[in-house]
Amino acid sequence: MTTSTAHTVRPDTREMVVVHDCFRRQFAALPALVRGVPAGDTARAGEVVTFFAELATALHHHHTSEDDLLWPKLLDRAPTDAALVLRMEEQHERISELLSRAQSQGAAFTADAVDGEPLAKTLTALSAALDEHLGEEEQRILPMAEQFMTLAEWQEIGDRGRASIPKDRLLVFGFILHGATPEERRMFLSEMPFAARMAWSILGRRAFRKDYRRIYGTEPAAF
Repeated sequence: MTTSTAHTVRPDTREMVVVHDCFRRQFAALPALVRGVPAGDTARAGEVVTFFAELATALHHHHTSEDDLLWPKLLDRAPTDAALVLRMEEQHERISELLSRAQSQGAAFTADAVDGEPLAKTLTALSAALDEHLGEEEQRILPMAEQFMTLAEWQEIGDRGRASIPKDRLLVFGFILHGATPEERRMFLSEMPFAARMAWSILGRRAFRKDYRRIYGTEPAAF
């Protein structure tokens, strides 16, 4: 997507906000999912921890694309805002540390499903750190990206993110679309390759509904 002025075409960063909203919702839901696992139910613990692992992988790809393609350009082109960009990098490091801790705790919880509280507390801290980071990024970084990055550079970030979505596993993609408005959904789908749109239409939507029921125990809202 693009925005334009009389002289140039600038990136449209709304698609990134749609992805951020997915991360906000799903990471915020994880502590309650962990606490809801019956004691000793290792099968259910494994389902919840696997869901967390898929979200963690998607978030890792998202942050890696920013580390590689966004922060260096903004540091170079907006030196007066270097402290802000460096804070974004530090927040990524903090989030990465919490992800690593939660992954270790998740492995232990999957093994016996006895005490999920340490994992739930780490996931609560992770959700809070993510909310802080994404909010500041949307308020301050995305306007900078629109000002200082070219359309091609911004599209490279989007292309990197879309390429990271497994073609045979569209769970996170489904959660992005599920939480989006109809306009946001159309916008997001318009940026996806034709093959990915077809995979979603033919197989992904049905698989997502099945996964949603398995994770949350309810039917997802129609979309």
